[in-house]
Amino acid sequence: MLVRDIGPGMAETLEFLHRRLSYLLGRPDLTGKNNHSLADDAFAFLQTCSDLHFLDAIEYLIHWDGWRHLGGQHEFFIERLNDFLNVDDLPYFVTKPVWEIREEIDRGIPTQFNGIREQAKVIPKESQAIHETAIEPALLLLRQPAFLNANAEFMAALEDFRHGKFGDCVTKCNSCYESVMKVICGQKGFGYAQGDTTSKLIRIIMQKTEMDAFWEQPLMTVGTLRNKLSTSHGAGESPKVVPEHVAKYTLNMTASAIIFLNDQAYRTNL
Repeated sequence: MLVRDIGPGMAETLEFLHRRLSYLLGRPDLTGKNNHSLADDAFAFLQTCSDLHFLDAIEYLIHWDGWRHLGGQHEFFIERLNDFLNVDDLPYFVTKPVWEIREEIDRGIPTQFNGIREQAKVIPKESQAIHETAIEPALLLLRQPAFLNANAEFMAALEDFRHGKFGDCVTKCNSCYESVMKVICGQKGFGYAQGDTTSKLIRIIMQKTEMDAFWEQPLMTVGTLRNKLSTSHGAGESPKVVPEHVAKYTLNMTASAIIFLNDQAYRTNL
């Protein structure tokens, strides 16, 4: 209904989604009913498809190549989607695209323009309280240019969680965690080596910001989960199976630890 009310045409939008979903599913007929038009086939599919595929359809619309089907109102569309998700307390949140100023040479003349650094995405949301106090502040922090690599790693972890790749999610959470600590160390002049482990980076920040020793164990939680459970190390004879609730906990812990360490490092004059 939202697409109907703000877009240039419902049939055109459904045909766009049909093309994308056909490639995603690997079949030309989404419902298997050949008598349907492409628009009708897509509409019927979206009424009965899995949550995962419905969210895929949303992402096709909120990516830049789908904006023409939203009447130029993609940011309003994202805001309304989040309103809908909040009404029924659904465990998802739609991020807005991240822009950056780029410079290119056009006929020998440097020209600046806004480009998309990160597409809008559908990400999991544990609860409104956790989202507002951990995930959303972490996303805001990671959108700063210095955290470009960490942001990509955290968004990849969120996407892995949504697609049920829980082991990969835990691995990427720790990669993001390490990247954030390296940025903090670099910006604050805390000496570190590129190959330093999670535990070494934590100790450096703790020492430089004069943190009490008891903080080391809770701050190592993300690294410990990665070492014990993630797919970054060989499983040997015993397969590693990371449950959904463990990956969810790791995401929330990573976001909280990122915000905590950033606040700790930048509140001090050291």
